[in-house]
Amino acid sequence: MGCCKSPSDIGIARLHQTNSARTNSPLTQAEIAQLETFLSGIPDHCREPIIILPARQLLNLYQDHKKALYHALQREWSLAISYEYRVIKALQTRLSPDKDHYIFFNFYSILSASFLALGELEAAIEGIHIALAILLKHTPMDYKTISNHYYHLANAYRALNDWKATTHYLIKAIETAWLSNGFDQEYIRMLQTELQIAK
Repeated sequence: MGCCKSPSDIGIARLHQTNSARTNSPLTQAEIAQLETFLSGIPDHCREPIIILPARQLLNLYQDHKKALYHALQREWSLAISYEYRVIKALQTRLSPDKDHYIFFNFYSILSASFLALGELEAAIEGIHIALAILLKHTPMDYKTISNHYYHLANAYRALNDWKATTHYLIKAIETAWLSNGFDQEYIRMLQTELQIAK
């Protein structure tokens, strides 16, 4: 079952209390606000392993992720990839049994988009598959985001001229989009048109 992504004041308070006891340099209000923003994007049921991490380290990783996002928006794809890989590697070490934790979703999404922009299609496809697996595990009822990732996969396979995979993921995108009550009908029509072209 999916979850909502509402901020958790209890989680933030626990993070701050736990880390205040372990650090010589307490976080400023601005830094606490940055961590609150970061944690608010993580479903409540996925926060427990995150809030026990040292706050300063978590903040530094979040700031590296923001740098990756900035470089992606500037179309500096190699820098975006470099920062995102650094964040992923550091968090995989700290969350060793939870390498598919929800926190990795946005990192792999930016990573795969950057690879796609560079034309490194196999790496992009691998990243999209990882992001999609994370979504399906942790937020299986987030139909809109899941459908969008199926669509991204279809586009990546289309660029490889793999029409069978393109068709498969367009169908998955359409089927998933229909599960969402408030989904954009125009988006569904666009997917259906692309499916007809791909067949």
